[in-house]
Amino acid sequence: MKVSEDIDVQMLNEFKQGRLEMLYRRLYPALLLYAVRYAGEQSGFLAEDCVQNAVFNAWKRRPLFESVESLKSFLYISIKNEIVSLHRKAKASERYLSQLEEDVFFQNSVIDQETQLLLYYAVRSLPERERQIFELSFIEGLKISDIAVQLNVSESTVKKTKAKALDILREKLPRELFLFFFMLKR
Repeated sequence: MKVSEDIDVQMLNEFKQGRLEMLYRRLYPALLLYAVRYAGEQSGFLAEDCVQNAVFNAWKRRPLFESVESLKSFLYISIKNEIVSLHRKAKASERYLSQLEEDVFFQNSVIDQETQLLLYYAVRSLPERERQIFELSFIEGLKISDIAVQLNVSESTVKKTKAKALDILREKLPRELFLFFFMLKR
């Protein structure tokens, strides 16, 4: 028997007795290198976790191993399978997050459209004069003095009519929507 074969037999016997030190000294560097190459260079922690999990799973099954080759095969296959499984889970998570982002975007789009529609109909339901002054003030952004000149009325009439339009909208719109709209236009 060669020296390395003697060491392998000793390592297997110690491993079967529940001692991991020799196994780690002999196999850990090669297992870690394999895991890093298989998982990708930027996956160092992932590779270490996979090696540790493989050793732990082998340790739970230690009475079953009859040779060092069967132990090594088990470890390498376990590492490969775990990395493949983790990559598969990561891709599934990415797909889920992507779908979730699309759903949130769609929901926000629908809510925005519904909000705009609600606001549009509330403004359209204002009496003619209130609607006209509201649109000139809030939509076109004209000042009270400019609206008064354009409509040939006094500034106090514009202020009162604008206040009346806001009171009507406050009653028709949900409180949050009214406050949100009013804050946006300031």
